[in-house]
Amino acid sequence: MTTTGFAGKKGIGWSLLASWLIPVMMTGAYIVLAVTSETDHTGQAWMSIGLAFVLILWWLFRLLTEHAALSRAVAVGDADRILELTDKQLNPPRWVRKRGAGDRARLQIFRALAYETRGDWQAALDAVSVTPVLSRQAPTLGVEAACIRVAAYVETGRVDEARRILDATITPAAARLDRRTNPVGYVNANLARGRVRWAEGAFDEAADLFQRVIDDVRAGSGQRAVAHFYVARCDDARGNTNGAAAHRAKAAQLLPGSWVARQPS
Repeated sequence: MTTTGFAGKKGIGWSLLASWLIPVMMTGAYIVLAVTSETDHTGQAWMSIGLAFVLILWWLFRLLTEHAALSRAVAVGDADRILELTDKQLNPPRWVRKRGAGDRARLQIFRALAYETRGDWQAALDAVSVTPVLSRQAPTLGVEAACIRVAAYVETGRVDEARRILDATITPAAARLDRRTNPVGYVNANLARGRVRWAEGAFDEAADLFQRVIDDVRAGSGQRAVAHFYVARCDDARGNTNGAAAHRAKAAQLLPGSWVARQPS
């Protein structure tokens, strides 16, 4: 057996153990309790119901833990962690149920955000291109995918394509979003508008849009970092070098290791 093969089987073994150890132990404990306790079939049936309830709680806890870890990685712009978590969920072991189209679409959006954080624009576009998103079924995902395309097109000089997506997809979809229940999509829509206006040379209007993101309490640190970076670009264009330096420093502080932190002053 090769070392790689051994390591792969070892990884599968640990994954299997982590997935099934607790439910197997709980089931065993309930079986022992049912066999050794002096109770009739009715009591054993109630024990089975209790076991089912415990297993459901365990499953919900695992689901919420995965979602919280991924949401935090996206909020702080941890691209490596996002890709690690999405790889695990998109390519589960054979004994784990495959995710539906909606879940896979959401995970592909997260992967695209990770590539955007790195500044790998083509990889971000590739990740979004395989995402089966229908705006009417998942309006937030539709806005997210469109915003990622706008960011990539702006940074690669395809401003006309970015404007087309902004007008045709983001603006009408964002108007239908509830700001209370879909804050991420709303904030990203403002970022997309600001990016397009910056690329078109409307620096004052773009700076106002980015300032809305900076002042929005619902915006994550990654979104604020991008807004600070673009305000710095607007200040550069308007000759405000001191303001640009301050905003670049803030962007690097909020999102270290990202493409905005690596840009020259």
